[in-house]
Amino acid sequence: AHRRSSPPHTQARHSAVIMLRSDDVDKGAKRTEHENRFDRQLRLWGGHGQKLLESAHICALGSGPTVSECLKNLVLPNIAKFTIIDDKKVQASDNANNFFVDDTDIGQQRGAAVMEKLLEMNPWDEKKKFGVRGHHISKNADKMIEEDSLDPFKEYTIIIASEISETNMLKLADFCYQHNILFVLVQVNGLIGYVRWTKREHCIAESHPVNIDTSDVRIFPQQLSGFPELSEFVGAFDFKQLRKDKMKHRHIPWPVIVHHQLCEWVGKHDGQLPKNFDERSDFKEQIKKASLSYGMELNFQEAVKNAHKACIKPHLSPEAQEVLDDPKAKEIGAESTPFWMVVNAINQFKQNEGNGFLPVNASIPDMTALPELYVALQKIFQARERKDLDVVHKYVRQALASAGRPEDSVGRAYVDRVAKHIRTAAVVRCNPLDTEYDVKKADFDNINEIFEEWEEAPEWDEEEMGCPPPLRPKNIYWYFGLRAVERFRASNEGRYPGALGHDFEEDVKTLVDIQNEMFSEYKIRSKVEPAVLRELCRFAGKEIHNTAAMIGGVASQVCLKLIVRQFVPFDNTFVFNGIHSTANVYRL
Repeated sequence: AHRRSSPPHTQARHSAVIMLRSDDVDKGAKRTEHENRFDRQLRLWGGHGQKLLESAHICALGSGPTVSECLKNLVLPNIAKFTIIDDKKVQASDNANNFFVDDTDIGQQRGAAVMEKLLEMNPWDEKKKFGVRGHHISKNADKMIEEDSLDPFKEYTIIIASEISETNMLKLADFCYQHNILFVLVQVNGLIGYVRWTKREHCIAESHPVNIDTSDVRIFPQQLSGFPELSEFVGAFDFKQLRKDKMKHRHIPWPVIVHHQLCEWVGKHDGQLPKNFDERSDFKEQIKKASLSYGMELNFQEAVKNAHKACIKPHLSPEAQEVLDDPKAKEIGAESTPFWMVVNAINQFKQNEGNGFLPVNASIPDMTALPELYVALQKIFQARERKDLDVVHKYVRQALASAGRPEDSVGRAYVDRVAKHIRTAAVVRCNPLDTEYDVKKADFDNINEIFEEWEEAPEWDEEEMGCPPPLRPKNIYWYFGLRAVERFRASNEGRYPGALGHDFEEDVKTLVDIQNEMFSEYKIRSKVEPAVLRELCRFAGKEIHNTAAMIGGVASQVCLKLIVRQFVPFDNTFVFNGIHSTANVYRL
């Protein structure tokens, strides 16, 4: 049986380095040192994704352990550069929870010390033309946001914020949202932390869905009628002759089997396709009976598994259909991004040349078949794909011309990539931060639904354990507890509740009062959990390293997905509870 080989290679050039897909390397292309070092990620998101990564400039507000861990995970895969804005100096306590400072750094600029250690892992090499550049700005981030223009932040791909006041965080987040810059907020207090990201619009062509079949072999009759090359191929098989040769019969491609059996079915049912579950079940039984030995013929088993593809018109995932139906895909203007230009072109193709169907995709699935038959089928799909993509590219050029932009301003490689992956496309539009911080804009019903969502109680035998079950509040309580901590800091000159030298019980009482006030503002029906707030006071704002590493890792993963414009990130808040080792994602 023949199994599909790797897809054709692609190439991307960045600076003086040629980045080949690892598929090419497997075929014997000469490996560069750049490829050797970043081989695993090239296999994951390709040369075009790596090129985007190597043009990213990250801005970090603060240089504590959470931000440092996040930057580490971005420096290693080779971002272009990062800038740390922080005026704090290294203290002995930093050496206890931040791997990127040591005893010799005490008294020095913390941002500079962290930058130096980060660059040791992947420094820029002028000769090899790859690596990372780092910068440190010794300024107080809060004062920068309060007193200076925010325009310099436009140069950054991503802004990762920590250790800034709530007021300035909201001011900068709003600026980023207006300019469609990714803003990532990370907070850690003891064993609790969260990541919240926001961006006005993020378009994804390659979402890489797991265990979801997005292949389209075009055997639905309406599709096949518009694909004469494939129709000729599947119709050329003589099953009477093939039944005389068991080996050949076991290696007929399953689309051919399904097509011939469908023709037989239609002939016996007045030209009607199998319309419902019972008829489709009968159709599958018909395919089974057409085999010589169903248990031994994998191709007939594959035909039964995929029989529905000839009976039911192909449909897209809700996410991909929303992309095609989006108003931005319908109306193209001077401000339209390349992504929407291509989606608009695909819609035009679908309406005209496609007769209601998307362009052909040459990525046909693995199947049991003779090598020569599989290769012939692959060539048919590849030739038709090129033809369809030529039409899509023509529509893109027309749209660019009508918008007064150069016809070559959207590259052919990008057009092809979006068109090939349109079945897995998605668009994420994050809510801005003020929709949850401003009670006039907050969705009270959504918040109450999160608080009241059922969760299975942990198993606990009170008689056997000799005590009532331990407190395990839902993680949304910890999130709002951290929000209350920020309000506390805003009225206490940045001090965390529970800090040494202050009345602990008084801080707990103040924090409970703040939380009660918040619950009233947001019309939260659940009761405040004082034990949550007491625990946060006990943490006193300390960034414990293992929690920082967890939150920094999650934040960096979001950054990577958004930089390479592949994979779908969570939307929009991730809360981690290190006390009970649980986590939740909330859409706030």
